[in-house]
Amino acid sequence: MKKALFFSALSLIATLSSCVKDSSDVLVATTPKLVVESYLNPADAEISVLVNGSRPIDGAGSGDRGNVNPVKNATVLLSNGTKEVTLLSAGTNVYKIAASALPLRPGQTYTLKVSAAGYPATDATCTIPKGISEPESVDGDLQYTLTDAPSSTYTVYRKRTMKWSPSETGRKYYMVGSGEGSVSSTRVNGRDSVSVRLSNMEVVAFLHDDSNTSYTTPQLAYPVGKAKADKKLIKGVPVFAFAYQVDRNYYEFFRTAKLQREVGDNPFAEAVPVFTNIRNGLGVFGAYVARIQRL
Repeated sequence: MKKALFFSALSLIATLSSCVKDSSDVLVATTPKLVVESYLNPADAEISVLVNGSRPIDGAGSGDRGNVNPVKNATVLLSNGTKEVTLLSAGTNVYKIAASALPLRPGQTYTLKVSAAGYPATDATCTIPKGISEPESVDGDLQYTLTDAPSSTYTVYRKRTMKWSPSETGRKYYMVGSGEGSVSSTRVNGRDSVSVRLSNMEVVAFLHDDSNTSYTTPQLAYPVGKAKADKKLIKGVPVFAFAYQVDRNYYEFFRTAKLQREVGDNPFAEAVPVFTNIRNGLGVFGAYVARIQRL
């Protein structure tokens, strides 16, 4: 991360302080926008869309990261080009519909339209990737990294290489990582299925590939748990590796959001614009197809 000299910047601030107007005199005029988030996955039994309002640049709540402006009166429409459905909310900012009402199919393009009083109407499109074959995995050694010296606690990583074959041509986008998983039975498109719900997920790498043959990842270190000084892995909840094939919208949104978080509150770092494909708004409408394996 780029660093800057604090002395020169602070000196400049001190020099200008006597001639800077009160912030109320130099407010930046902004138009409220809808912040929309939705991720299509053919394996999900439900389609959901999160709708909030943007935060102001200045004034109450502008610096509070936990402050959201839920939009509970939006009209949310989803279409596959031939059929359009309306997603409803139960008085919240989450709008849902059963996937059976508009089945999500790999390779198909969908359009999302969201509107609400007081905001510009928004729309976005995404195409669900066709997916990859079941990855072949080759595991290496465990890696121990000391993360808490006073308590002699290590984070444990499993080194793994994955290989898979794509189902489509052109540039393909991937995200790989690991997370804690819980397994449950479900029904998708009228068929019995088993789903793994991941939590505490960590993206290890953002990858892309232009070849139309099999793709092999670099050997990457996936977090699998904690260990003490004896270097024995503390058994906890099951941990899974995931390989997502995602569309460009999903990829760029999460990649740039991760870069922005890494910048943090450092005022001397270069700004990182977060990607959006929401016309007249903010957020992302993307799609992914997941492959999940035990680590």
